Amino acid sequence: MNAEQQRDFSMLLSGLADAFRQEDRKGGIEAATALSKADISGYRSMTSDKDPSRLLAKISELDNCQPMMKLVAKCQSLLAWTCWEGSGLESEISSKLFTTELVGPDGHIPAENVRIGLLASESWTDYPVSNHSGEETYFVIAGVAEWTVGKSDYAPRQPGEFVHHPAWELHGRRTLDEPFLGAWRWSGDLDLSSFSVARS
Repeated sequence: MNAEQQRDFSMLLSGLADAFRQEDRKGGIEAATALSKADISGYRSMTSDKDPSRLLAKISELDNCQPMMKLVAKCQSLLAWTCWEGSGLESEISSKLFTTELVGPDGHIPAENVRIGLLASESWTDYPVSNHSGEETYFVIAGVAEWTVGKSDYAPRQPGEFVHHPAWELHGRRTLDEPFLGAWRWSGDLDLSSFSVARS
């Protein structure tokens, strides 16, 4: 990374630290601490499997973007993006979900106790009800998506809001006419292979 890229990446991590610090949960504090202590000199360059630039450009045009959207756009070429493929998730859906891990066991900045990343979703994408071993929180950066957690009805979540999923809690998300970008963090059991779409 050049000096400008280092500055932008550091600012992105700092902005996410500020966001998750406001979550006021143990996992959020752990994420904020990991982001604040992230050593940019330990940045690991990785190759993207997918290119979300068209989708991120569309998201950037939304009127409801949080300020850090600009930093995500500046840093997108530094990040290794892939389409999320969890157990039971149909390829038609996973092809519309772009994710990257910023800090964590598989992240650009190594960390063992948390996973922190970004996920961008196309509009009109129904991410099915699923669960996993990690405790998870999303911070909505741009786009209004609808969430269900536990037995709750789907409800819209606005940019700036948090959506929390306790470990093994069933949850789902769907986008309507807007695409979506969120920052996510996992704490506790970080085994990604524990993800599974719920059987209907």
